[in-house]
Amino acid sequence: MKFLGKQTVFIWVSLVILVLDSLFIAINYWQDKDDLQRTLEMEGKRLQTAFHISQQMTLSNMSQLATFVANDPEVRMLFGAAVNGLESQGYDYASDTIDELRKQLYNEVSSSWKKMTEQYHVRQLHFHTGPGSTSFLRVHKPEKFGDNMDNLRHIIVDVNRDGIPRTGLELGRIYSGLRGVVPVFDHQMNQVGALEAGTSYRAIIQLLSESIKASVAVMMKEQRVEEATWVRPEEALKTHCGCFIEASSDDSLKYLMATETPFSRHDFQLRTQLINTDKGAFAVTHFGIQDYIGQRDQHTEPVGRVFLWYPADELLNDMEADTWLNVMIALVGFIILEVILYLALRFSQRHLRREVRRRTHEVEQLNEQLMLQASTDALTGLYNRRFLTQRFEEEFERAKRKDIPLSMVILDLDHFKQINDTYGHSTGDQVLKQVGSYLKSMSRKYDVAARYGGEEFCVLLPGCDQQTALNFAERLCTGFRKTIAIEEGNTRQAVTCSVGVCEKHYATSADQLLSLADAALYAAKQQGRDRVVVYEKRPVRKGTKVDA
Repeated sequence: MKFLGKQTVFIWVSLVILVLDSLFIAINYWQDKDDLQRTLEMEGKRLQTAFHISQQMTLSNMSQLATFVANDPEVRMLFGAAVNGLESQGYDYASDTIDELRKQLYNEVSSSWKKMTEQYHVRQLHFHTGPGSTSFLRVHKPEKFGDNMDNLRHIIVDVNRDGIPRTGLELGRIYSGLRGVVPVFDHQMNQVGALEAGTSYRAIIQLLSESIKASVAVMMKEQRVEEATWVRPEEALKTHCGCFIEASSDDSLKYLMATETPFSRHDFQLRTQLINTDKGAFAVTHFGIQDYIGQRDQHTEPVGRVFLWYPADELLNDMEADTWLNVMIALVGFIILEVILYLALRFSQRHLRREVRRRTHEVEQLNEQLMLQASTDALTGLYNRRFLTQRFEEEFERAKRKDIPLSMVILDLDHFKQINDTYGHSTGDQVLKQVGSYLKSMSRKYDVAARYGGEEFCVLLPGCDQQTALNFAERLCTGFRKTIAIEEGNTRQAVTCSVGVCEKHYATSADQLLSLADAALYAAKQQGRDRVVVYEKRPVRKGTKVDA
């Protein structure tokens, strides 16, 4: 009976261990899924921001190009004469006189138009007369003119009404466009009409994709497109979600559409999700966009949606590998605990209690050790050297694998020993705390700012090439002397630093990259301190003293 009692204890304890191991696997699996989703959402926000910046730059370019053409004296004279002629001839846009002026205006802007299309991907240059919006000259389609678009081209109507330049997305007769619209004045500074320069998503979609490092597609509501345009011959560009594919940088969009995922949304919310297709898994971010009239009148529904996506097979493989690792750890742990439990029960329950106490003590000791190995430097609040080393290895391997830039910036406080000797170590500690706060404020979320040791600090810059890292280091050095100082009474002594910079393509390992950055730092010290030096094979040359 005694043996049966111990056997019962063994079975019950084994079941408990099995349940705990299963919970360990399940909790880690769901934690990995949550971490992956958070990573995808953060990347989705970055992609959305990058898209908006690229689009805003495009709109700004369109506005500047329109302004350039509208301010040309000959253009102002010809367009002004045409508008005056229209008034005197009863607004007959096809009369011989008006047609001749239209041809002269076309000839005047045609050379500029060619350069715009080649250098800035401009698809549309369009002169409109007011009030409202009536086409006078489509430089991109000169045979089409005289049509009124008051109910369609609201941005033109508004500019002709108040003479204020505007930019925005707007559906047009031929395509949806990113447009910059400016007023045109004659020589007496009377507004005679409006000029728009525009491009389409199709013209710039590849540039957008390259700039934000992801595939891009823009979809418009099919009903809005059909109401606005003359003709849409590409029937295959319609999707099951009631959307019209305005532009796409990648053919893999068709695999996403084939999944029949409910992408059609009637809000502007940013959504990021993993989608499995016949061509693998993709991380997809999509959000609503607004056209000019929607922004002006504060519509609650978007005119279309932007899709940003990239392959996610590697992310899923990493999560699967972590899951299998957790399974193996749980299995090995289960076997070990079973053996220990079996041996302990054979010798007596007293031995079992002793073993449990010992194991509990070991777990407590392990927790204490883990707490001592925390990743943060206690004084500065920056990452410590241990964390930097681990993260540095990971980022270097990732950068090498994906062939993306990675730079290391290493800085050292100038004359720090003299500060300690003159003002005391407590003042020196305060200076180090200031440095910690300053580096955190200067770093991006995914940069790694760490205290490497003593008064030496490192900033790891993922995704930054040599020029970007040099610009960062120069801003860092300039702001350092303005921000870091010793205050004593009414006196203020600025603290300076020397900075070394190196990009990964000079190194074959993380350790070598750190050594090369350190060599650049040493060169900065040798050249007089308070400066930035970038490593370039031999010897270090690109360093300059950064003026305040």
